[in-house]
Amino acid sequence: MPTSKTSNKSPLTLDSKILCFDLETNHLHGTPFAIGALVIDGRGKVHATFTARCPMIGEADEWVKANVLPAIKDIQQTHGSYEQMREAFWGWYIKAEADSDYVLVSNGYPVEYGFLLDCQHTNLEERYWQHPFPILDLASMLVVAGKDANKIKKKIRQEVSYVPHNPFDDAKITALAAFEALKSTGAL
Repeated sequence: MPTSKTSNKSPLTLDSKILCFDLETNHLHGTPFAIGALVIDGRGKVHATFTARCPMIGEADEWVKANVLPAIKDIQQTHGSYEQMREAFWGWYIKAEADSDYVLVSNGYPVEYGFLLDCQHTNLEERYWQHPFPILDLASMLVVAGKDANKIKKKIRQEVSYVPHNPFDDAKITALAAFEALKSTGAL
């Protein structure tokens, strides 16, 4: 077993594939109940997708009722429990991550980072080194690029179909925004 994980990733290009995922939870520190994920390249070609939903744990808070539940009404329940949904995602993730250059989230703490830890802790011995490295965060990328997240996302939302708080749509917008930010700085 290796004693550390290192990165040998090449710089992002239009041919790079980013695995991006987003979760919906019942309040910021709640258990996820919907996942959207995709592998997409800098030209916008989608190479793989994953969408799942399970029963929500607890009563939905008012913000979730008003903003998230309407956005995911067309996502059918695919799993009977959070644990089943998490394991299905992990199975997809391991294969998709191997075919991706980077993993990306949008402001991943606490939701997405906590979820990845939960995935690993389910079988830590086997999954010890299976975390993304490095993991990119759109919020940090935009700060470094000197770009306004709202302006970039607004531009992209005018170009693609988008339902806010639908986890698949949020993941896609995040990935496209990362590529757009890099293009606008001349990095791509």
